[in-house]
Amino acid sequence: MNKKRTIIVGGVAGGATAAARLSRLSAEREIIIFERGAHVSFANCGLPYYIGGVIEHEDSLLLANPHMFKSRYGIEVYVRHEVVAIHAEEKYVSVKNTDTGAVHQWGYDELVLSPGAAPLRPPMPGVDLPGVLTLRTVPDANAIRSFIAEHGVKRALVIGAGFIGLEVAENLHHAGIEVNVVEGGSHVLPPLDAHMAGYVADLLLAHGIGIETGRIATGIRHTASGALQAYNDEWQSPEADLIILAIGVRPETSLARAAGIEIGETGAILTDEYMRTSMPGIWAVGDAVQVVNRLTGKPMRLALAGVAQKQARVAADNIAGRSTRFKGVLGTSVLRLFGTTIAITGQNADALAHSADAGFEYVDGHHPQHVAYYPGATPIHSRLVYRRKDGLLLGYTAIGQHGVARRVDVVASLMGKGGTVYDLAEAELCYSPQEGA
Repeated sequence: MNKKRTIIVGGVAGGATAAARLSRLSAEREIIIFERGAHVSFANCGLPYYIGGVIEHEDSLLLANPHMFKSRYGIEVYVRHEVVAIHAEEKYVSVKNTDTGAVHQWGYDELVLSPGAAPLRPPMPGVDLPGVLTLRTVPDANAIRSFIAEHGVKRALVIGAGFIGLEVAENLHHAGIEVNVVEGGSHVLPPLDAHMAGYVADLLLAHGIGIETGRIATGIRHTASGALQAYNDEWQSPEADLIILAIGVRPETSLARAAGIEIGETGAILTDEYMRTSMPGIWAVGDAVQVVNRLTGKPMRLALAGVAQKQARVAADNIAGRSTRFKGVLGTSVLRLFGTTIAITGQNADALAHSADAGFEYVDGHHPQHVAYYPGATPIHSRLVYRRKDGLLLGYTAIGQHGVARRVDVVASLMGKGGTVYDLAEAELCYSPQEGA
């Protein structure tokens, strides 16, 4: 009998996970990954730390290679091969070898799209000047490292104060570079409310990171001294030798659009809860896919590796005949800056205050991570948001040096099951003087 063939477009968290999961569930299936980059699986969350030298060697970021996929899972991987067209009715794809330019056709029984997302580079003057860089891939990180070394970078400007932007800022600081951060929103870390983000701003300022908020750059230029500078009609940034654009990502949907696959209202690929697209026989996972907020029921985009991996397992299960569903997202995220952990799940108070249903309350906490009488206690600043009428958990943010992620994970787990503040109060959790408050 001829084996069924599943082709996966793109590797990293989504595509690589789907391939590995499917190989475990369906040993008789032929599985092929086409990855247009040089690496099929790499730790993109570790890229800022590679720039800062915390991770010293590029090889540490490479989680798997084509040989490992073949020897361990029987999966064929073709790097530097870009799928340039989907022929859905005939069930084949056109694949371009980016080294030679040759294009070949490959038939499939099932197709999984995991094209990911690309860093935003707004079409503004100066965005392509040397030294204006983005960070998404290992080559991007190497380009930043090389530019710093070759040009003796002393000053850097990071445009965007989200998770990646602040991680990059911290690591550039650790590399001995003077860093300023510019954010278009009203405060750093927009997923947090303004009150909780204030703790993060204080942390950055205490470590010498300059911050400007409410500044949207409309161009980048060279100054009279030859330095780089972002600007708009009413403002100009500090001068810099290097500018990192960290203003978000856009889903890579061109391949899906050209194939006639439906795109959602957020501009990302629309799927159902089984990760099926509008085109029969085609699934999609990862950063290019529109997701649903489990609390609001509204569509959104969320570029997180953990989300991509969950979607990938759901897609693989359904291709293999197991009916499993992806239930949406809460937006649970964590960041560590200068020894302090910032974590969030669900919605924040500011977002809820501007929503149609503002029937919520919150409680702020400033408790230590373990009992105060035991040496080494440090504070955790937190805000728990819940629905007034029934105590339904809506969101939680925590900031502190120790024990933060554990607490946010507990709340996220309860929230995912429709838990309330009363359930949280009754939860049986670990305790010792060293571990629990």
